[in-house]
Amino acid sequence: MVGGDWNAHSDRWDLQCPPKRDEGFLENVMDEYDLMDVTDGEATHTNRRNSETSELLIDFFIMKTSMLDMLEISTELTTTSDHTIACALL
Repeated sequence: MVGGDWNAHSDRWDLQCPPKRDEGFLENVMDEYDLMDVTDGEATHTNRRNSETSELLIDFFIMKTSMLDMLEISTELTTTSDHTIACALL
């Protein structure tokens, strides 16, 4: 399992995705190693630019598809960051 602030935008893991950006490497790794994005579908980053606010899902885990049923994910922890803490329990 690998988690990160990927800064990659794709409708593969974010159904509200803005235009795709920087998704190629991550999607290729996921396909090559049979990995799946693990999210609860909630935005993990609040982007405030030019008087506009958007919610993005760019912080999440990827893991082997065969292990998905062993994982519990939560983004309910609070922080003062513009990113949500993504917590995974095996």
